[in-house]
Amino acid sequence: MITYLSSKLTEYLCRNSIIDSEKAEIYQYGYEVFISGMIGFIIAGTIGAVSGHFIESLIFLAFFVPLRQLCGGYHADSYLKCNIVFTAVFAAVLAGACLIPIAFVLPAVIFCCAFTFVTMLMLAPVENKNKPLDEVQKVRNRRKCLVITPALSVISLVMNIFNAEFSMTAALTLFSAAVLMIVSKHFNRQP
Repeated sequence: MITYLSSKLTEYLCRNSIIDSEKAEIYQYGYEVFISGMIGFIIAGTIGAVSGHFIESLIFLAFFVPLRQLCGGYHADSYLKCNIVFTAVFAAVLAGACLIPIAFVLPAVIFCCAFTFVTMLMLAPVENKNKPLDEVQKVRNRRKCLVITPALSVISLVMNIFNAEFSMTAALTLFSAAVLMIVSKHFNRQP
């Protein structure tokens, strides 16, 4: 469906000379990524609003999106699978943030942040086989990842002063990004 919509949009824009038809494939891919991303935002926002956890959905997106862009991780082989995995990860983060007893939040946040940092230190960035990085990009992404991860961890810890559930949401989001990196490394091992 996403590919179909992107194709139709690209055809329309080419037909009306709004975009260069020689670059149609690039535009179509860009529209696919944009539409898929918007679906993810809509899913998270809708689940957050319906469940009464809209702010948590914003925290999830604010932490998850930059980490995944810089550090990489598991990528599904279709947009449908991608959105299913995204929804499952978001639902798990939201459920975990709601279910962890308040007395365990600070130790859980510290554990999640430490686990994430160690994972990033060992693995970042994890490449997508469909979008390989050159050496300069790898070094740049690794540096950024090793700056953003501690920064987001500190934010997660500071949130605990104001709201334990927000703090836990942030920490579990970091943790989920780290787990997706490990899953990707496991599935992309060469025999």
